[in-house]
Amino acid sequence: MSKQSVVSMGALALVLVAGVARAEVQETEVEGVAAVVAGDKAVARDRAIDDAKRKAVEQVAGAQVSAESISENFELVQDRIYSRASGFVKNYQIVSELEAEGVYRVKIKAQVDQGAIAQDLSVLFADKPRVIVMVAEQNIGSKGFSYWWGNSGFVADMAMMQNTLIEKWQPRGYKFVDPALLAGKLKVKGAMQKPDVPDEAAVMLGRDADADIAVVGQVLVSDAGPVMDGLKMHSYQAVGTIRVLNIDTGEIIAVADDTAAAPHVDPNVGGRSAIKNLAAKLSEKLEGKILAKWTEEASSSRELEVVVSGVKSGKDVKELRRIIGERIRGVESVSVRRQKKGQAYLTVKVRARAPDFARDVEAQAFDGFKVETDEVTKNRVAFSVAR
Repeated sequence: MSKQSVVSMGALALVLVAGVARAEVQETEVEGVAAVVAGDKAVARDRAIDDAKRKAVEQVAGAQVSAESISENFELVQDRIYSRASGFVKNYQIVSELEAEGVYRVKIKAQVDQGAIAQDLSVLFADKPRVIVMVAEQNIGSKGFSYWWGNSGFVADMAMMQNTLIEKWQPRGYKFVDPALLAGKLKVKGAMQKPDVPDEAAVMLGRDADADIAVVGQVLVSDAGPVMDGLKMHSYQAVGTIRVLNIDTGEIIAVADDTAAAPHVDPNVGGRSAIKNLAAKLSEKLEGKILAKWTEEASSSRELEVVVSGVKSGKDVKELRRIIGERIRGVESVSVRRQKKGQAYLTVKVRARAPDFARDVEAQAFDGFKVETDEVTKNRVAFSVAR
């Protein structure tokens, strides 16, 4: 897991209310407005009601997430929350309505599904995985597949699948491994050099690249012939089969296959467009499955082995146990196994991934010292005490 100093989505000032898990309905009163265009008051009224619903959802969401988080990620919140305002408003009553000077105003009392909004926000702002893309592509006119992990003919700007996934997912908080930065750092040999890289090899490369998930597969473009008789413009079809691997476990967490086409007079450009269209279709299919698995893992309880070096006394251990038990999100229990030669060994049961737990602990203010993260694996976290 990456320990780079990147501001992740989960590190934003997200403050979900304690009742996230409860499907509560919150009642709020808001006013919506809309301009009366061409004298059509009926349309203006409908738009004013929609505006009021959106404001009701904004108000409930704003009580659960810091204003700074919403401001910095407005496009994301707009896409996933505000644009679906009507779905979060379970019921509403019109309190008053008025049309004056070309503006229609409607005040409503809305019942908003606070629990559903909280759940969507928790998914939205949770840390997204760090992705390594290992998709081999063969366009029209190419003698073979192009792929960065073993092909000297690879050109970065031709990696349409990777570039499109970055375009679609990066604004939503996903982080990507840049293959150009791995040159000379990874040992790629044997089966790893093939375009159809085996799962085991992909997982090994992913671990070396400090990724969380690997998007693996192949895309092949073919010429489907002229779009119409007598025209030079051909239809180019991209066929892709993709799977997503969990780097920690090697588990396949998502699979998808699809086709997409694009017409063009230039075979190379047409092929690239077909791959881009295919990637756009696959990105939606894959992300839903990835998020479902990722959030499930984040909310599941697990036992972490926690080792803290630089401990001087039982007082330090007591402080560690207190802070971790009382202030760290998702912690269910903390037990001290032993203390020996300046090291404390703890077992922590927590509903969070090890990297998220480590980040939260490192951010705490301990009495007389602070802790720094030394190592994080799936089930183990090592800290050192700094004074």
